[in-house]
Amino acid sequence: RVLSCGLKDFCAHGAAAGGELLFPGAADKRVPKIASVVGILGHLAARHSGSIKQELLRMFHESLAPAREAPHKAAVPFLLQLAVMSPPLLGTVSSELVDSLKPAVLNQLHQHFAALPREDLDSMVGVVVHLICQTSAGAFRILQFLVNTAMPASVITPP
Repeated sequence: RVLSCGLKDFCAHGAAAGGELLFPGAADKRVPKIASVVGILGHLAARHSGSIKQELLRMFHESLAPAREAPHKAAVPFLLQLAVMSPPLLGTVSSELVDSLKPAVLNQLHQHFAALPREDLDSMVGVVVHLICQTSAGAFRILQFLVNTAMPASVITPP
């Protein structure tokens, strides 16, 4: 419920004048409840980290389903904002998220954000790079994933 409430608030207050969503970094000043959501999740993480991880991953995957309404379309920027504001939340899901980024999910992400203006995409990439740099646990797996995704083993030919 905390995540759902936070996402609704993110959508209500995180929309720019043109109806486009703000991206992480800009949203924390304009979304009143986001700090409360981070605080509540941080408090709950001590006893319910498995449930929080499961819900964060569920929200991510559900947001990529085709023909989703506004709150679900904003889930990825919302989750990125949570990760920026709470390194423990980032650490909770980073390894499982990397494991779930199979080609089909990467294609869904591409389709989900293909229509965004270039500056919004650049902003999101900047946030993702920032988060990768902040991740200590599982950093090797993340880098390995990036290298393998950029150049799959089936494409590499011996010299």
